[in-house]
Amino acid sequence: MIDCTAGERKHLIAEEYLRTHSAGPGVFMILVAKAPAMVWDVRRSADGTVIGSLARKRAHVNHYSFHIMDSRWGHLTIKMAGHAPFAAQVILNGHEYVAVTAQAAGIAAAKEGNCFTETTDPAGLAQIADTLSQDAAAGRR
Repeated sequence: MIDCTAGERKHLIAEEYLRTHSAGPGVFMILVAKAPAMVWDVRRSADGTVIGSLARKRAHVNHYSFHIMDSRWGHLTIKMAGHAPFAAQVILNGHEYVAVTAQAAGIAAAKEGNCFTETTDPAGLAQIADTLSQDAAAGRR
């Protein structure tokens, strides 16, 4: 687990790590940083046995970024607040998905960041990318 400061780009830290290390499937890095979140403010009775009031408030709390290497999506991140109600955000990168899927299909492709710079099959790569914009893609915006 690595503590980060405000303004540090957590995804870039993980990408730098991946440039020099191979990551098998699963969690390969956990980063933690403070960020604003809605949390529960619990007020108890004097003896502490009864909840007197429960209200939401905004506070800076630790958020944990779990960087994961997935066999279908490549590098993905699940960011989760460390306090109730434990809000979570799943961060997927379509370029990672296209790169992993292309490799599985035998299409050679090189990329720098999110830019594909070379491929042996441009039409095949485009066809894979188009699967992300089909109506069947869950959660499409």
